Amino acid sequence: MSDNITQKLARFIAEALTIPNDVKHQASKTFLNFIGCTVGGAQHSAVNTASRALLPLSDSHAATVMGRGERADPLLASLLNGMSASVYSYDDTHAEAVVHPGVPVGCALLAFAEGRRVTGRDFLLAYALGCEIVCRLSKAVSVSPAISEPGWIQTGITGGIGAAAAVAKLLNLEAKSVATAMGIASCQSSGMRSLSRSMCFSLIAGQAAQTGLRASLMAEQGFTASDEVFEAPEGYLLMYSKVPHSAYLIDGLGVRYELLKNTFKPYPCGVVIHPAIDASLGLLDRGLVSQNIQSILVRLNPISVKLASLEQPQTVQECQMSIQHWVAATLIDGEAGLSQSGLMKLTDPCIVSLRSRVQVQGDASMSRDSAIIEAKLISGEVFTLHIDHCRGSESRPMTEADLSTKFRAQCSQTMSSTEIDRLIDLCERIESLDDVSVILQAAAGQKKEIGWFVS
Repeated sequence: MSDNITQKLARFIAEALTIPNDVKHQASKTFLNFIGCTVGGAQHSAVNTASRALLPLSDSHAATVMGRGERADPLLASLLNGMSASVYSYDDTHAEAVVHPGVPVGCALLAFAEGRRVTGRDFLLAYALGCEIVCRLSKAVSVSPAISEPGWIQTGITGGIGAAAAVAKLLNLEAKSVATAMGIASCQSSGMRSLSRSMCFSLIAGQAAQTGLRASLMAEQGFTASDEVFEAPEGYLLMYSKVPHSAYLIDGLGVRYELLKNTFKPYPCGVVIHPAIDASLGLLDRGLVSQNIQSILVRLNPISVKLASLEQPQTVQECQMSIQHWVAATLIDGEAGLSQSGLMKLTDPCIVSLRSRVQVQGDASMSRDSAIIEAKLISGEVFTLHIDHCRGSESRPMTEADLSTKFRAQCSQTMSSTEIDRLIDLCERIESLDDVSVILQAAAGQKKEIGWFVS
């Protein structure tokens, strides 16, 4: 095989025997966060809708659809679990590339592993490697000096490739077949930003998971793809980036891990909104009373404004990408959790009124994790607060205690505290498990529809 970028990545996957302890630890935290997000989003109306449409077509019941008490064929299970895990935008996020590696890789691996007796050690290695591919590939097409195509959603175009690499690792495929699996997945990369304010947003991550699993199974059986899918003249890098930076894919490969830059969200919405939420909570801590607000001005990085400025969202999906909604809901309710993205909050007259008084302004001098908020009161008094780095960012990461609290809050709507304790325990000691399918058994849940999840 030629010594090109595609083959270097494939060889890295095929030959890796272990990863550093800090990378294992980060992979374990990413996995815990992913499982919590999957169970927590399993009864969302988008997942309910997809389940009604697709489950009747699934003859196999070999794989668990987490949090729903349902079973499906592995490909459909990976899709539905991926939708559940991403439907609240609560999933992990790479600090630079703003891609969400943990969901598509995890869903593909679990659907593959169920019933095959995969050890936690092998699973965690494959999981970390797959996530690493997602992060590196996303950087190569979107992080400066690369210039990205703004219409692509990074998880949609890179998640399936990392998932394919991860499943290929569990299949013990040789490097050439790993490259083939990534090539097959590449031809299915998709995810348009114009659809991100609809149910299609969660479908993107689910489709990536399904894509990766399907690609590796096809590669195992001899399905073919290019040996230079990434660097070819009309290949992946030039297709998904105006100016790619291929060095991000291979520099420090196996020595420096991008997965260590993975972050976790404290709020269930687009990560670009988090600084505004932090600033809003900060104003409340300083004694601001929402009923006294005349107007709000929020200054953010211009990209954040472009992606998430929406004064009056019309659906719960639009709520998740509306700065105005989250500022208003946070100031009215005094918190920013799952209920703030629900239907009742979308139409709450107090929140609707305050949303119309929230002005959002781009400021090129501000980083993506910073915000300045200015609240003018009816009395004329002005409250101002500057957030340098929001909670959950690389500079202010969530602690393990934070992740545990988040996990419990997500799962509490469908699981008892005893069941949650067991699931957390299994996730935290995944590397020592003889068979990772016990996690799926613990996360299976029962079919149940819950109030605020219905749009």
